[in-house]
Amino acid sequence: MTKQLIAIPAWNESGSVASVISNVKEVVPHALVLVINDGSTDNTEAVARAAGATTLSLPFNVGVGGAMRTAFLYARREGFTSLVQVDADAQHDPGEIPRLLDALDASDVVVGTRFHPDSTYRVRGPRRWAMSLLSWSLSRMAREKITDTTSGFRAAGPRAIDLFA
Repeated sequence: MTKQLIAIPAWNESGSVASVISNVKEVVPHALVLVINDGSTDNTEAVARAAGATTLSLPFNVGVGGAMRTAFLYARREGFTSLVQVDADAQHDPGEIPRLLDALDASDVVVGTRFHPDSTYRVRGPRRWAMSLLSWSLSRMAREKITDTTSGFRAAGPRAIDLFA
């Protein structure tokens, strides 16, 4: 049996984090949902706890990278065999979590995309241009099409958890 952790980095997301937690728990009820409160100045942590998540609070905002490093350290310390990152702003479909987890059978890291054919996610202007340039560059290096290099919807298996922790 695998021990699954769903990590939700959150910075001032009190308006959306409860619904994200609820949707995640509906899809993967056996997983532990961990909200890493990244120095929020609103009541993100209290809302997350009331929604049934385990919470860790950082004393100040360190950014998503630091918040996820905390999640990987937690996952390794507590013996989790998989970790799925889901952003707290509800831009990812938790219904896709099982697909990410299933793909870990053949990979150490799996990254979801917001730009699949059925997606309604839209980015405009300089942010879109930067994302497109990064995707193009990394796709050339990897010799594989990568559409969403900045996706916050990803899964990691045991080897990746150890490496990223």
